[in-house]
Amino acid sequence: MTISSTQLVDDSFKVINKISGARNENETLINLDNLKGSTNESEISIANVYYEIEGTGKVQLLFENTQEDDEFTMIGIDNYGLKPSEQKIKGTGDITIKTDANVDKFSLMLECHKEIGFSNGWFSNITNYRWYLWC
Repeated sequence: MTISSTQLVDDSFKVINKISGARNENETLINLDNLKGSTNESEISIANVYYEIEGTGKVQLLFENTQEDDEFTMIGIDNYGLKPSEQKIKGTGDITIKTDANVDKFSLMLECHKEIGFSNGWFSNITNYRWYLWC
């Protein structure tokens, strides 16, 4: 089964995608170059994920230039993010999804926040913020 990814929102602050798939997937979900207002210095974070994983396997979200702290592993049914005890997962590069052979199917809603390096929006990057404070 191929991954089905539908972008629901891409505004100056966030990106929300609805994603479904099955076992042995390894695809780029969010390509920074394709986001509204993206520059060569753009960075996003994983802010909120609602997920349902069927089977005994795991689904991972990884940043392109990932380290152990920059990945998020999901099993079962749950949600992560937007709670005081749960921090945004920050990394650099595109976001990729990987599933193992024990995932029957999965679905998730992924919300990412645009952190820095986007040219759209009033507070889109540090340059605009400094300009706003100067005015």
